[in-house]
Parts: sequence; structure tokens; C-alpha cells
Amino acid sequence: MIWVSWRQHRSQAITCLGLLAALAVFALAVGSTMRTASGADGLTACLARTGGAGCPASISSFLTRFGTGVNTTAWAVLVLIPGLTGVVVGAPLLGRELETGTWRLAWSQTIPRTRWLVSRLAVATGGLVALGAAMTAVITWYREPMDRLTGHFAFAFDYEGVALTCYLLCAFAFGVLAGVLLRNSIGAMVAAFVPWLAIRGVVEAYIRPYHFEAPAHLVAGCGSCTFINTNSLPPYTGHVGDWQLSVVKVGTHLAVAYQPASRFWPFQFIEGGLFLVLAAAVLGAAIWLVHRRTS
Repeated sequence: MIWVSWRQHRSQAITCLGLLAALAVFALAVGSTMRTASGADGLTACLARTGGAGCPASISSFLTRFGTGVNTTAWAVLVLIPGLTGVVVGAPLLGRELETGTWRLAWSQTIPRTRWLVSRLAVATGGLVALGAAMTAVITWYREPMDRLTGHFAFAFDYEGVALTCYLLCAFAFGVLAGVLLRNSIGAMVAAFVPWLAIRGVVEAYIRPYHFEAPAHLVAGCGSCTFINTNSLPPYTGHVGDWQLSVVKVGTHLAVAYQPASRFWPFQFIEGGLFLVLAAAVLGAAIWLVHRRTS
């Protein structure tokens, strides 16, 4: 069964390997350039010595050169990759069998339906876990010079740690269920991607910042400041990596609501766990439907 599953999904596997190779080449080129620039400008040494407070000119120069491409453009692209990859792998897994009618042959063999289904799911999920871990390692290495300035929370949370792999598995589960329900691979990809993206958006915008753990608060000195930047570097909290949620001027002081950088890994496991539970529930529904649907 493992050999059959590989034969049926080798084109998707090759595509995923190509995606990983392209990402690695891009990361090597840009990551090496960022490391060279950081060292040449003395930014690395300054960050180690002052934590960023003593090198605003070097930080500004580095962000002007790399900030938009690394933080904004790359994020806009990479935030979609787990969902697109997951649904492309998941939707045809059962959807193609039901669409073409080959399930009649597959389920009439000596191999029980449950074993057939478990083998197919095991091969696909194992491959996605390996892909997610590899992509996470590449992106973490690539972003390391930028993470010294912005931390892991604000721009890197979605593709560092365990989150990216969990997003992949959740999108895959949505694809499998949509394929069972629609019996059409292309339609299932669209039907699976839309709710996955909507859930991602809600979690990222509303649940993660305020509900995984209550934000911390502090009052920082402001003096005569007239411009308030929520993404200021270093943060008003004085610690690189803190995720500033809101900054409000109150008299001559700033009221800052933020998530400390130390909460990055707890938040990763909370969010990853949510998406894994959702993936397990969706796959459970798909398996139940497969056992019931035979025509």
C-alpha cells in the first residue's frame, strides 16, 4: 500500500521538493546578503553590546534595505504556501478516487478499507511533516539576521517553530474532507482553502494577540514625543522581540500593551495544538464518511 500511495502522489511529492529547493536557493541568496550587510555595518556587534538602543542609524539602514522584502513581501507569499500545499495534496487523496470511480476497485481488494485509508493518510501526512520541518528550518536560518531586530513574534510567527507544519496538516485535512464531499479535486481545493484561510485570519488577528494569554502592560516614558510607532525598534518595552499590540500616549507617558518575547514558544504550541486538533477532527469526519459512502 505504501508503494501504491507513493506512485499515486509522486508528482505532488516532486512538486513539493521543487518548492523546497526554490525556497532554499532564495533563502541562501538573501540570507547570506543580510549576514554580510549586518557584519559590515557593525550592526551585529552593536546589537550584542547595546540591545539596539545605541545603533538606530544601523538599524534604520538595514531595515530600509531588507525590511520590506523580508518582513512584508515574503510574509505575504509564505503565509499562503502551507494552505495551498496542504489542499493540493489533500483534495485529490480521496476526491480523485471518488471522482473517477476507482474506489470500487480499491475497496474490493483483499486489503480492508481501513488499512487502505490509513496507509494513504500515513504516507501523505508523513511527507507533509517532513516538508514542514524542512521549510521551517530553512526560513529560520534565512530570517536570523532580521529576527535579531524584530524578534520572532511580529513577522515570523507563522513560519518559525511548529506552526507552519500544523498549518500544512490542517489544510491537508480540509482538502481530504472537501474531496470526499465534492468528489471533485479542483473544486475541493478551492472549497478547502477558503475556510482554512478564514480560520488563519481570525486566529492571527483576534485570538492569538489577546486570548492565548492576556497581554502585559507597562507605562514607558515619552517626554515630548509626538509620533508613536507601534513597530518601533527597539520596542518601547526595551526588549527586542516583544510584540507591541498597542501604544497610547497618556500625558507625558506611553501606555503599552504587548506580548513578551518569552511567550513565543508557548504561543506556538497553543496555536499548533489548535490546528492539530482541528485537523484530527476534520480527518475523523472524512474517515467516517468514507466508511458510510459506498456509492
